[in-house]
Amino acid sequence: MVYLAQHHLPVDTCRRVAHSQVQPLDKRVNMNTRLLLLTVAITLPAPALAQAPSAPLDDLFACEAITEDLGRLACLDAAVAALHSDTESGSIIALNRGDVEAAEEATFGLRIPGLSLPSLPRLGLPRGSASDLAAADASTTSSSDRAVSRDANGQIDRIDNLAVASIGFNRSRRAVVTLVNGQIWQQLDSDSTHVARSTDISEGASIRSAALDSYMMRVGDNGRWFRARRTQ
Repeated sequence: MVYLAQHHLPVDTCRRVAHSQVQPLDKRVNMNTRLLLLTVAITLPAPALAQAPSAPLDDLFACEAITEDLGRLACLDAAVAALHSDTESGSIIALNRGDVEAAEEATFGLRIPGLSLPSLPRLGLPRGSASDLAAADASTTSSSDRAVSRDANGQIDRIDNLAVASIGFNRSRRAVVTLVNGQIWQQLDSDSTHVARSTDISEGASIRSAALDSYMMRVGDNGRWFRARRTQ
């Protein structure tokens, strides 16, 4: 599944979002193909926000309403040519759904000023309701090495089975958990009994969202939850 991201600034200004190379579209467009649209929000002065830009595929979908064959074909040719031009110029970027999910997981718990990844359910559906996608994403996505749970809004709520590289302790005797993926989480609770030095890290770690943008973590299936902050 592919998303199209649209912006109106040079492509260098949107390098926060990973994108894959866009392949040219064939002129024979299958009108039954359904693409999800992702509008990347860019801070603009108030007057510039007065009129929201149209979705990237609006002109293409509008051709379906033309009943006359030659007119519909001419509309499709023009819409595809414009779309191809926009992808070549970088004003529209194709995003793989897997890339969006990977970026969300990689930044889970990390606060980066100016970085705001759109949640998957907010990707507008050209036909149908976005609530359908939100319901689909309010589930658990599993793999051989981790399981990601999302809330009803499509936001990551919990990640389980995260491989742990090591557990250390700082001068305050609070645990510092380093994950195999490079993330480092530090215990915030003062109770040092939450994480024992003999904790078996082979069972992995779990991290879940908590109140007030905080996070809870545990190491091992039977470990106690402790409040943690991601430091790297």
